[in-house]
Amino acid sequence: MQVARSSYYAWLNHVPSKRNIDDQGILDYVIQLEEAHNYIFGVKRLVMHLNDDTQYHVSNSKMRRIMRENNILASIKTKRKPRKNLKEEIISKNLLLNEDYTHNFKPGYANKYWVTDCTELLYGH
Repeated sequence: MQVARSSYYAWLNHVPSKRNIDDQGILDYVIQLEEAHNYIFGVKRLVMHLNDDTQYHVSNSKMRRIMRENNILASIKTKRKPRKNLKEEIISKNLLLNEDYTHNFKPGYANKYWVTDCTELLYGH
């Protein structure tokens, strides 16, 4: 396997650090809590329950790290983007508007600019 002998024995005799032991205790509690509530808790709720119910006191960033390392996801839906913002990309620039923001309604000759109105009317559901 092309692993140095010293690396193998260092791995074999490895003693977990206090942080690893605490993280494992936090992870066990989080998994127990999430399974009991069908994975509906996010980071802030888990931190609140953990700080109230156990001897561990963690921050949001530590809880995020533990959840990310162990692939724990909350089943919270993300907010949908408003439809109005998506339509702004489609709107073309106003050709009748001058640099000084005045309108040029006398273009010089006929059929130079055509204007239309696209009104959307909602009907039914």
